[in-house]
Amino acid sequence: MRNIVFIVIAFVLSFSGRVCAGNPVYSDNSLRNDAEKLLVEWVDALLTYQCEGLHPSLDGGILCPACARIHGRIGDTVLPLMYLADKTGNDKYLLAAKKLMKWMENVHRPDGSWMNDVHVSDWSGTTVFAAIALYEAVHYHGHLLDDSTRNHWKEQLLEAGEFMMKNPQMYSRRMQGSMKRLNNVNYSASVTYALQALGEMFDRPDFKEEARIVASDLKKFFTANDSFLYGEGPKIWTPTKNGCLPVDLGYNVEESLPNLAYYALMVNDRELLSIVERSMNTHLEFMLPDGAWDNSWGTRSFKWTYWGGRTSDGFMGGYYAMAAHHPEYLEAIRRNIQLLKKSTDDGLLHAGRDYRASGIPACIHHTFGHAKALTAFLELPPVKTQQYKALPRDNAYGVKYFRDIRTWLVAEGPWRSTCTGFDAEYKVKGTHPMGGAVSLLWHEQAGPVFAATTNRYALIEAPNMQSNSRKYIMSGDRKSTRLNYPSGGCRPADSDSGSDSRNVGLCVFPTGLVDRNGTLPFDRLPGFTGYRRAFGSCGYYAGRHAPSEKGRRVGGSLRERQDEGCSYR
Repeated sequence: MRNIVFIVIAFVLSFSGRVCAGNPVYSDNSLRNDAEKLLVEWVDALLTYQCEGLHPSLDGGILCPACARIHGRIGDTVLPLMYLADKTGNDKYLLAAKKLMKWMENVHRPDGSWMNDVHVSDWSGTTVFAAIALYEAVHYHGHLLDDSTRNHWKEQLLEAGEFMMKNPQMYSRRMQGSMKRLNNVNYSASVTYALQALGEMFDRPDFKEEARIVASDLKKFFTANDSFLYGEGPKIWTPTKNGCLPVDLGYNVEESLPNLAYYALMVNDRELLSIVERSMNTHLEFMLPDGAWDNSWGTRSFKWTYWGGRTSDGFMGGYYAMAAHHPEYLEAIRRNIQLLKKSTDDGLLHAGRDYRASGIPACIHHTFGHAKALTAFLELPPVKTQQYKALPRDNAYGVKYFRDIRTWLVAEGPWRSTCTGFDAEYKVKGTHPMGGAVSLLWHEQAGPVFAATTNRYALIEAPNMQSNSRKYIMSGDRKSTRLNYPSGGCRPADSDSGSDSRNVGLCVFPTGLVDRNGTLPFDRLPGFTGYRRAFGSCGYYAGRHAPSEKGRRVGGSLRERQDEGCSYR
């Protein structure tokens, strides 16, 4: 891990000569102060839910007020606790960290792994994330621990490394033995950093060699045109009919790319750094001006929470490590932290403003996951670079087309919109909009006007999603209009050049009404004339020129079929 610090410093020095005369050099002290204040608020709130004196199986765990249980990944909080113990000198954080790791024995298994949850999910692939948090806690702050505790934590880390080595079906990018498919790519990307770090800690060349092999294999899992990391879904060998592979922006920016950046910096893999840098730039195109991540189209967008992902960590550390050459990364971190602050109430991070407004309690998974990410950023040395306040989507550039995910970003005046024909799916159908859906509509004053979700709202990863007790809830078929692109494309952008800022006015989409399996529920359907890009007077039209009686009748039929997940595609 110290290699990261040294190379980040080298990045800063190499970039300092590129700051032009007259351009102010930006210090990130205010950014770090804001992050630390939010971190203290979150961690202090989490400690109010830590169990003490109740029962040996509960003591040290942190209860979730929304889910009425202790999440198995709560051990990730050990990193922010140890950071604050070192930063503030307050023993309450150190004592809480020790108690927490003692509770984690409830999910620790003889094979060295940690289960995702107690009696809810025995999935143990998340061991890689627990190991990263505990490694950084020991690496940076182990001097605070007594010998017995430090040795026990290190023993668990070594066991976790052995577990990751013995389970390629969870972490490898190569088909081996009886494997039927590769696991989601975030596990492979993260194991590179975990095994390299543990290899250095325990002088294990075999750990480091496996990290090198996985990292080398991952270089082939970036898309050809836009450098999206793909693999968040099972069908990775053959593109879809729209030429897409399974990509999820949330997991990419909040786990995979940061951990790949840490690994590449540790071993000074310049080729991988260049690939990760291009991918980070592409993903940053999807950050909204208010600091939100637009994952309205990703394969795992059912866990999207506007400011990030529900159970992923956060992008801050990885982007900060690369910020010396990219001052816009600091601005992205600043805006996202401001959005996280706005989404925090009573010390806990809510899944979104609608949760809080609806009286739905905050699941603590959001808070401890992103507290870990804030801490990872704060552990890195300060960056000084040229001041830069603009993000790509700040500019009203018209239209940008991302061929690899068949998605268009529209920026017109105060409006921002995402239209997607991305048809790579996750393990089940109907998990994200496709077929020409306007998956997001955002306004600079109103914020998100609407955002698409699943065809039928369901807890696709039940242990990792927050249940909802509201009587009424709207699924994706009521939130997005889906359109079938003709074979030549819809022409809101030039599909050959990759981007277009021309004022095209009206787009025409021939389409049909289908269910989530792509089946036509009616024998005959009218055409669909389309969508005006001038958002000040945007509108949708059923029929070829104007709403007709026939069009209104079909609209009625659509409403009758909504419970079956029907929508325009």
